Amino acid sequence: MKKKDFCHQYKIINPFWKKALKKPFLGFSVIIIFVVFFAAAFGPFIAPHDPIKTDLSLRLAPPSLKYPLGNDSLGRCLFSRILCGARASVGLSLAAVVISSVFGIIIGLISGFLGGFVDEFFMRIVDIFLSFPEMVAAMAVAGILGHGTFNLVFALALAGWMRYARLTRGITLSVKEQDYVKSAMISGVSKKAIIFRHIFPANIPSLIVLITIGLGKALLGVSALGFLGFGVQPPYPEWGTLLMEGKDYVLSASHLALYPGIAIMLTVLSLNLLGDGLRDMYD
Repeated sequence: MKKKDFCHQYKIINPFWKKALKKPFLGFSVIIIFVVFFAAAFGPFIAPHDPIKTDLSLRLAPPSLKYPLGNDSLGRCLFSRILCGARASVGLSLAAVVISSVFGIIIGLISGFLGGFVDEFFMRIVDIFLSFPEMVAAMAVAGILGHGTFNLVFALALAGWMRYARLTRGITLSVKEQDYVKSAMISGVSKKAIIFRHIFPANIPSLIVLITIGLGKALLGVSALGFLGFGVQPPYPEWGTLLMEGKDYVLSASHLALYPGIAIMLTVLSLNLLGDGLRDMYD
């Protein structure tokens, strides 16, 4: 890596860590996100028990030394199921965000750069999609397509791409009026080169913030649709399905719904705090 590139990256990363040290909640959010992503990557390898192995003799058992978070209605280790369920929850959320952000960014770049009829056409489509609440639209699409992880990801991506399109289009409209972009156009630089060298890089800081916050929304969406039965199907764990399985035992075995709910809450809260921290840094 060139010294100049290293210094540039250091100037971007260093202010964030200074803010994280000064703001305990921001530092806490970074730690939580690291733990969650670590669990998503290595959960099946570090889980103390088989997450789908049943043992009815341990049915609804409370937390103990061997089973730190207790056991579910089929005697399965809840701690192991939460660890392994992180992979499905985080993985599906990431997939939904990647698809929606890539599609939205492409639409925003085309719309903002070309303008005119193309811009008007795409923005009216965006307005139509924005007229429906995201979760209602995602539930409707998932209900039409049926059960399955692919359908769940597609439903969430279809319901969330508009935010990225609107943001990218607004920044593109602003950047393309800058003198250096106009000079590049006059000089005969291709439109493709202008978009990827000048316009898209100007979108990156704002998109990073939006993607971070969008990941939290996607995780809520995955959990909500999983709770309704549209996501990962039993016996395989996912945080939303764990909530669904625990809802019938709220009074007799509250830990079944409590701990998956805490995992969802802490992860979404941490992603939102991280997004706020990144926004403050870039501002």
